Amino acid sequence: MTRLTNNDVKDISDNLGELEKFLLEKTGRTIKKLACEAVGMWEYAIDVKEYTVAVVPVTTGEGVISRFSESVRDICKWIGFEAFVTDSADISGFREATERMADIIFMADDEEFVAYNLKARKCANNSMSTAKAYIAALAASTDLLVRKDVLVVGAGRVGSRMAKLLIAKGANVSITDIDHEKSLQVQRDNPRVKAIEDVGEAIRSHKYVLNASPGHIDTCNIMEGAHISSPGVPHTFDDEAYEKAEVIIHDPLVIGVAAMAMESAYFSYLGCRK
Repeated sequence: MTRLTNNDVKDISDNLGELEKFLLEKTGRTIKKLACEAVGMWEYAIDVKEYTVAVVPVTTGEGVISRFSESVRDICKWIGFEAFVTDSADISGFREATERMADIIFMADDEEFVAYNLKARKCANNSMSTAKAYIAALAASTDLLVRKDVLVVGAGRVGSRMAKLLIAKGANVSITDIDHEKSLQVQRDNPRVKAIEDVGEAIRSHKYVLNASPGHIDTCNIMEGAHISSPGVPHTFDDEAYEKAEVIIHDPLVIGVAAMAMESAYFSYLGCRK
């Protein structure tokens, strides 16, 4: 989570309503419904009020981002979970979460961000949940992605997962990265993915774009009427980009966390049905 800054998360709790309004306008989905679609579940398959979420602050590495834990808690509450932040951090916080009978525990350090379901003994990982959620957002903005030409910008953890997930959804997938070797590796791992070396040209030639890169996308490269789903941080799209594109979907934390929470709870539902 090292790309997130205090400034990225400071207003998240106050702006959940605005994000929900935006998503309804651009995708026809609430935050919760989008998260459910991302993980392949019916919105009313489970009663989220039956699950208690604990968010444990972690102080190792770069340390705690101000209001990060509170933001995760408030996102979970927004979509219907009972949620709290532990008073203690690290291992003491984990123990506190179990003593307070949490069902799901959120924890993040510099490398990993997970939601652990204690009963199912399974983790929802932020990189995978974010990839699923932003693909779902892009699909919702344009109906389906089957046979559409979709570009993934950034061949890191989220982008490489996006490419694989898009192939499974029947999209025609290309990937580009300033480090072309990373794109080529994704292509080697997924032969149906096309690696494009010229990042600017790749963006100019695609209407449907998933931006999983921390790099800036120049507005001049955005296709008129483009649909862009962008979990990448920092967020650098300007007003002109929003006018040029049909839709740009972005937030630094909410959509991915909502998908993590729903996926983690869904593990219990799936386990009960076996």
